Amino acid sequence: MLLSDKILAANETVLNEMLTHRFVADICADRLEQSVFHRYLAYEGQFVETAISIFAYAVAYAPDITAQRWLIGVLDALANTQVTYFEEVFARLDIPPMPQDQSGFGKGMLDIARRGPIVDILTAMFAAEWMYWTWCSTAAAGKISDPDLRAWVDLHAEPEFAAQALWLKQAIDTYGDECDVDRLCAIFDRVTRLEIAFHSAAYDVPSLDQGSSQ
Repeated sequence: MLLSDKILAANETVLNEMLTHRFVADICADRLEQSVFHRYLAYEGQFVETAISIFAYAVAYAPDITAQRWLIGVLDALANTQVTYFEEVFARLDIPPMPQDQSGFGKGMLDIARRGPIVDILTAMFAAEWMYWTWCSTAAAGKISDPDLRAWVDLHAEPEFAAQALWLKQAIDTYGDECDVDRLCAIFDRVTRLEIAFHSAAYDVPSLDQGSSQ
């Protein structure tokens, strides 16, 4: 069994918890409240800046030019496509700035990236992107009335996103080692639990005190 498959098998329970999260279930049932989606977008937009730092660490830790080229491409997409997307959608939907996400997702991911090695960073991002690709591919086949939500789901079900999730999976097998399996399984578990908290945060309306303290 491939190293990446061992990680997936070991984390089947927690991954399924995320794949059946209230946020996912509401989208698949076409009942996600617009306010929840907009809060989620605000938090996700904040995380894109953190993701740029995470992938910058990955470039620095990458062991060869092949990995560096792919990761630099990811950085380019984050900085010049995703940031632009969020700037446009925030302006068009009049989504206000939000208090800092309290779920700990961004900080937890950045902590993993800072420490390295490369396979730890790859596993952390694999946990996030494999999860998105999996449930968005299912949701994309169903009815989604909100056109902005439809576009967001479709973005994570497209071949380009699938290619990135699959590259991360293959890279774990290329750069990882069997002696890493317990540590990498723990990283996948930690990131998935952070994702669960991150998606739950979209349902919590931030207080005015939280907003004024930032």
